[in-house]
Amino acid sequence: MDVRFPEDEKSLEYVQSLEEMPDIKAILTILLKNKKDFHNYASIICFCYKEDDLINLPDVKHLPRKVKSWIKKMSFDNDPTYIQFFKHLFSLYSSFSQTYEGWDKLGKHRSLFPETYIYYMVKEKYAARANSIVARECYVVINGWDSRIDRSKAAGQKVDVAAWDMESQRGEAYEAKVKIYIKEKEHQLEFLETIRAISEKKIDVFLASFAPKGVVLQQLKSFFPGRDLSQINILGIDELQNM
Repeated sequence: MDVRFPEDEKSLEYVQSLEEMPDIKAILTILLKNKKDFHNYASIICFCYKEDDLINLPDVKHLPRKVKSWIKKMSFDNDPTYIQFFKHLFSLYSSFSQTYEGWDKLGKHRSLFPETYIYYMVKEKYAARANSIVARECYVVINGWDSRIDRSKAAGQKVDVAAWDMESQRGEAYEAKVKIYIKEKEHQLEFLETIRAISEKKIDVFLASFAPKGVVLQQLKSFFPGRDLSQINILGIDELQNM
């Protein structure tokens, strides 16, 4: 099977420029190097779920109160990594105006965190596979099917991260979210399903978020009642920590 992931050079150049911003670069470094406390740092970045959203979920270890307890401990211990994280996060958030336009720009910057985290985890996973490719901000080409054809912004023809191992003829494609606001973006779900179908299930597709998996599923079922979600793998904060 001929599988390729042509990168959108303009989009890739943009996200790479964001990654070089001092505050973003510092936060990404902490996320990538502190797997033990990853769910705490990612929860703070996400900060999108309420206690009520989590109360009935089994084995949730990052309830807001638990994250708050961890924050208090890190602050009390004057933990240098946490202090650095908070300093850069505060600097990033305060650099945008408190307007709709400002929050919109901040949202675009925040969305980089899960995408970049997944990209480096996937890149590490495939590093030992000589005949493999890992790409980001990319289109999908499978045999004669090309997601760039008749493309429009609404059609969702790009994925955030993708990988393909030519030897095993298996791959992965990811759509990453900080939260899980996807109410008006059902086309992104349909695009992932299309990739899985056209690849004859050789490409596993993932919707990933810094929110807990249970919250992601609850919101998807609320946004799209009755929709079959069985073709898409849902990754929450715990699953990302264990990548």
